Amino acid sequence: MSLELLLSRFLYYVEKGYPLPVAFKKAKQMKGYKVDGATAYDKARLLVLQYYSLRGKSRRKKVGQFLSGNGEVKLPDWMEKKLSELYDLRKLKESLKMRTTWFWVNTLKGDQDKVIRRIEDKDILIERDSQIPYLYKVLKGDLTKLEEFRDYKIIIQDKASVSVVNTLDPKKGETIFDMTSAPGIKSILVMALTDNGVNLTVTELDYKRLRKEIALMKSAGVNLNKVNIIHADARYISFSKKFDKVLLDAPCSSSGMIANEPTVLLRLTEKRVQELSKLQEVLLENALTLSDNVVYATCSLFPEEGENVIKSVNAKTVYYKRFIPYVDYTEGFFISRLEG
Repeated sequence: MSLELLLSRFLYYVEKGYPLPVAFKKAKQMKGYKVDGATAYDKARLLVLQYYSLRGKSRRKKVGQFLSGNGEVKLPDWMEKKLSELYDLRKLKESLKMRTTWFWVNTLKGDQDKVIRRIEDKDILIERDSQIPYLYKVLKGDLTKLEEFRDYKIIIQDKASVSVVNTLDPKKGETIFDMTSAPGIKSILVMALTDNGVNLTVTELDYKRLRKEIALMKSAGVNLNKVNIIHADARYISFSKKFDKVLLDAPCSSSGMIANEPTVLLRLTEKRVQELSKLQEVLLENALTLSDNVVYATCSLFPEEGENVIKSVNAKTVYYKRFIPYVDYTEGFFISRLEG
């Protein structure tokens, strides 16, 4: 099967609403697949980024134009208009073409110095972050091929996402509530930074996502005896005692992760951003009843899901930061710490 046929099939699944990795996996299942997987995946990602610039109704025509080099990164019109008022749109689009891999060593599963030496022995070039000392940037190489990655000794996590937990600053002995916690990477980092030393409560509404989260935490070495797992809607949950800290990484548009998951461009609408903003306000209001120390975050480029949300609640904002892809080499994120 040619690259053109593979990408046409891939685009069929993308238009059906599947996320990029699932759509690509389904496309690869076609008989006669003979295209290099890594190269084809990168092409598929770029194809979705250029989707709105490609003319023609048929998928084959769009793919043909793309492979001829006649496309360019383009966002939906409403999104381009809104984001052009907030960012340098040209730089933002350029940043979407690139992906920076960040990772940390999971000390629940391995010794940091030994793992780092092992990575460097495999001719993978890395750089320690100057702001978060346990975080590293990959300059060259593929971590996913390493045994340490398969054994959960290496956790790939974007710097902006890591910064959410860094802002929370978990300490041993604290009680911490991770609202809307799936997929669980931030909970794992909380436990790794404290050597399983916090009393952690996690809540997730989607039962399948919650089961996957539990399995991931177990594989990553989290002591589940220290974790209170609740299947519930975090908008309405309450407790008799307040937590020391609450982490609310709220459901959002995921507009900040377009570089890694460009299919967001085909699903997201301006109306949906407004709906999510209202949901985030409700969640944050409840979070502030559960602790006087709340970290609120969204993987979004829109102020409706960041600055506007924290302004809507009756709380003191003691810190906030917006991560911009072309400035920080991260996903787009909004992070804030509030005191009730």
